[in-house]
Amino acid sequence: MIFYNFKCNLTARQNLARLRTAFGDETPCNTTIYNWFAEFKRGCVNLSDEFRDGRLSTFVNNKNIDAVRRMVESDRHVNNHGIRISLGIDMSQIQSILHKHLGMKNLCSRWIPQI
Repeated sequence: MIFYNFKCNLTARQNLARLRTAFGDETPCNTTIYNWFAEFKRGCVNLSDEFRDGRLSTFVNNKNIDAVRRMVESDRHVNNHGIRISLGIDMSQIQSILHKHLGMKNLCSRWIPQI
């Protein structure tokens, strides 16, 4: 809709007002709309995401969760660096697996379930 309103020669402010009327609280923030308008003015009208370097969030999956669980169960003193080297996943994803998915916390260099 942002692109359509741009093609109809509306300003970013008019576009924002229309979107708020139609979608209320689900409207993208002002910055998003102004950024899209700036892109369209520069001639960038490709609406699909471009390729980005970096690890995918799909590294937090059942296979890796199970692998981390097995590593912690076999050695309660395993550290994040050891897990990272073993699985080749990012530290933030290891933290997510340990804390959010496995409910673990580190106490005195030992992984224990959170209570």
